[in-house]
Amino acid sequence: MNGSAAASFINLDLELESGEDLAPLAAHFGNKVFVLHCEEDAGRFRLALEAVIRGALSEDAAACTEHFLTLLEALPPPLQALWQRCDRRVFDYGFEGGTDGPPCLALLGSDQLRRIAGFAADLRITVYPFQPSSADAAGLP
Repeated sequence: MNGSAAASFINLDLELESGEDLAPLAAHFGNKVFVLHCEEDAGRFRLALEAVIRGALSEDAAACTEHFLTLLEALPPPLQALWQRCDRRVFDYGFEGGTDGPPCLALLGSDQLRRIAGFAADLRITVYPFQPSSADAAGLP
């Protein structure tokens, strides 16, 4: 490998699981989210979303977090109740591992962590293995 790369934030997935259909949440959020999947399997419903900010997916962890928290804080009461009945609520932060760079990435402040906890949501960090670019893999400069 010719180059090196620091670890980096990739995305934030908001993942929900319930015994109830979660499509009303996806529909309510509309174009403010990208629906990765909204499905039912053997009586279990799963919904996974990514934040769409100013019409695009974002690569800023704090901005994605703030976006989701703002959407959740504005839920109408019936959808708040659906959220509360979910069996699993997860803010899943995805990172690509690096080959060098700082050993720590700034992610969230205490205010956002408090707000996530207020929604009874778990926080997960997923680190994907570093993938060299095709030029690096081919040994090109």
